[in-house]
Amino acid sequence: MERDEKKNNNKRTMKRLALSPLKAFGLSSFVGLLSLKSGGGATSSHGPKFIAAKGEASAEVIPEHVVKVQAWMQDGNLDMAIWGVLPEELLEHILAYIPFPRLSCIVTVCKRWQSLIHCPLFLQTHAENTSQWPSYGPVRYNVKMLENGEFHWSGYCKFTNTWQKLPPLSLPCLAGKQLWSGAGGLLCFYNRDNMGRLIVCNPVTKRWRELPPMNQKWRWPCITHMIMDESTKAYKIVMAGNEAYPCNSSSYRSKSTEVYDSLLDTWQLSGSLPKDLYLDTQDGVLYNGLLYCTAQRTRTEMSDELLAHDALVAYDVQRGMWIEVCSQLPDSSAHQTPLLCRGHIVIVVEPLDNDDAEGRVYVLDATTKNWSLLTIMPPSLHKKLGFWGVCVAHGNQIFVVADTSMVVVVYDMGEGTWQELPSHQADSTFQSITPTLFSPDVNAVP
Repeated sequence: MERDEKKNNNKRTMKRLALSPLKAFGLSSFVGLLSLKSGGGATSSHGPKFIAAKGEASAEVIPEHVVKVQAWMQDGNLDMAIWGVLPEELLEHILAYIPFPRLSCIVTVCKRWQSLIHCPLFLQTHAENTSQWPSYGPVRYNVKMLENGEFHWSGYCKFTNTWQKLPPLSLPCLAGKQLWSGAGGLLCFYNRDNMGRLIVCNPVTKRWRELPPMNQKWRWPCITHMIMDESTKAYKIVMAGNEAYPCNSSSYRSKSTEVYDSLLDTWQLSGSLPKDLYLDTQDGVLYNGLLYCTAQRTRTEMSDELLAHDALVAYDVQRGMWIEVCSQLPDSSAHQTPLLCRGHIVIVVEPLDNDDAEGRVYVLDATTKNWSLLTIMPPSLHKKLGFWGVCVAHGNQIFVVADTSMVVVVYDMGEGTWQELPSHQADSTFQSITPTLFSPDVNAVP
């Protein structure tokens, strides 16, 4: 009998040890996730509850799926006897649905969970359900932290309408570098001060690599755009325009284009910009294999005045050449950002003067190449924004983000409405802002 008691104690100890990582992480999050997927009902610490209608019995009406949930819970906690012997495959599948910001907590619980993101079932789950992690963008980060190789950042999540702190990256390779671009779950870093090589990393897996040297020096390229092939996970990086040299330098306002191909692991010089056109922006948008950017013509003397004529240009990624799409932009006196929204190329015009100014959005007619006014930002919203930071597009919505505050204004192209999103105070140390969109992907390889 004493031996049986010891055996039972050993079993209980093993179950407790098996469950300890789950308890350390906080199993209530799993219950919350499962309850959300079940859907419906008011929530409490014990899951959804449904209250009987007035005039009926006062007892709570608990649906069958909630009864099943409570069957493997004791006093609001998950039952050790069940969760302590949870099959490995089921555990991997459940943890694969944990939101990305909390994934960094998982890998610090135990060695078993540290290797979780490399397990076949975890990778397969994410490959088959690419939408389970939301995208974040734009991105704010702390420049000072990068001096030590620590990347502290936050991203705007359109599904929760909040700024969320994302797991920090502590990689020595990032020292002195800044976020330059990103695509398909990867981020691209560059140090324009010493014109070092680009670093590409996956913030989920913490894997990274330094790209080979470029063919020419790129101190401050006008365009650095990463393009990801979702089917093959191969990527390209397009660098074009260069304006960070003295005016008497041969590299001043360079018209060259250089492209990195991850399949070939090489940089190749590509076609130059059309004659008399120079890139004047660091914003670009990819649509049907064309990378659309704004450009500026050489100043010409007309009626004793120097005028700047802007144009929309596009880089054909497959053919490696630039084309001029249209010779006029809606407003040459303001900063203009090309975006892709609801299947259309649009231009968001940021006024240079905040006094009695209007933010406008124009849409391009793909046939006539003419611009038509789509909407005007309400003056009250423009006043709240102050100076604009960046503009990004998610599906049918255009987000305009303030430069020095966390104010976000959104235009819904489908409904034709403007609104200010609920503010969420993020850490004020996130000083720099970039239009980079980050979509967590555990299967993306630098």
